[in-house]
Amino acid sequence: MEILIIAGSFSTMQNFISQLVLVEYLGKNYARFKYQEKELDVLITGTGGSVSSYHLSKSLNTKKYDFVIHLGRCFSLKDKLEPGIVASVIDDYFGDLGFESEDQFSSIFDLEIQNKNEFPFSNGILENNLVLPEFQSEYRKVSGISCNTIPKSLFSIADMYVKNHPDVISRDGASVLYACLEEKLKLIQLFYVVDRIEKASDSYKIEEDEILKLTEALQLTLLEMFKLN
Repeated sequence: MEILIIAGSFSTMQNFISQLVLVEYLGKNYARFKYQEKELDVLITGTGGSVSSYHLSKSLNTKKYDFVIHLGRCFSLKDKLEPGIVASVIDDYFGDLGFESEDQFSSIFDLEIQNKNEFPFSNGILENNLVLPEFQSEYRKVSGISCNTIPKSLFSIADMYVKNHPDVISRDGASVLYACLEEKLKLIQLFYVVDRIEKASDSYKIEEDEILKLTEALQLTLLEMFKLN
């Protein structure tokens, strides 16, 4: 089983990488490691959807993978979703892909620039409809929206939000999902819920709790994946 683990920054992966034995360098911020007698690849993509999708696509052209595990961070859009947990993003969409007028935002699908049901979109949404392992049930499943800029309030993205009433917002979730759907790759997106969207500008630094919880989630996920294999 060929597994690729990706994250936007090295700090997110630092605890996990410290447990690994380097096998070989595959490229910029991209290497193969040995973990518990298994081999897997780690890619640090950089921050943002465009940067992430570029480096992910480049690695997918280099090797054929069975699974991609994406460790990310997001901000809560709903009061019932508490900060400090790891959630599994099961669908996402590009929130700011469109045009804004004086009174509303219109997506490229609203304006019929692109067919909202053209693969891999379904009504303008990217759904992670590939078969996911049963062990994912322990993580809360959430819907996401991706924007290049994290706004200071839900009001700022009201027109975008009503498209699917997502639970969380990130910068790169939809870009990674889009690439994996196009390549028909099984994807697991485990995102740490940093805080409410209103506190996003005060929470841009990656803290130790985020690193620890994402590391634990990754280890548990890999353990179950190795059992499947």
